[in-house]
Amino acid sequence: MQQITVDMIDTKEFKIKPRGYDQQEVDDFLDAIGDEMVRQLDLIQSLQQQLQAAKAARPAQPEATQVIRPVQAPAAAVPTDDFREILEMAQKVKSETIADAERKAEGILAAAQAEADAKLSSLSQEKESLTAQVAALKTAASEYRAKFEALLQAQQEAIEKASDLF
Repeated sequence: MQQITVDMIDTKEFKIKPRGYDQQEVDDFLDAIGDEMVRQLDLIQSLQQQLQAAKAARPAQPEATQVIRPVQAPAAAVPTDDFREILEMAQKVKSETIADAERKAEGILAAAQAEADAKLSSLSQEKESLTAQVAALKTAASEYRAKFEALLQAQQEAIEKASDLF
């Protein structure tokens, strides 16, 4: 089935038969609108579940500092002060790398959250629009039905008056 768009609803023209609109065509179109709304609601629910799963799956914060115990080097290999300096630099690089990774992870999560919120907002607006359009179609159908019944009543009265003449 083709996806229903707002433009399709706005431009849809039903065939007018001698006795009015094709009731089956109107019913089929309203069914299609209903199916599209169900699809949109399912999509919204799926996105909400994905967002909750993403929030729940956030990795635990890694330890920023670990104690590194210097290894005893042979006396002649590396001077002790140089070795400590190397270990301190390595620990500093490690801490900076972890902090940078945490900042990047927070940025990625924030961007994903913003994108999910934007999609949910957009889908919510589209749902409201479709709901309003369905309500308008139901109102129009009800008004049409009332006018049609009044026309039938008037025709029946005219026939009864004409039959009194004969």
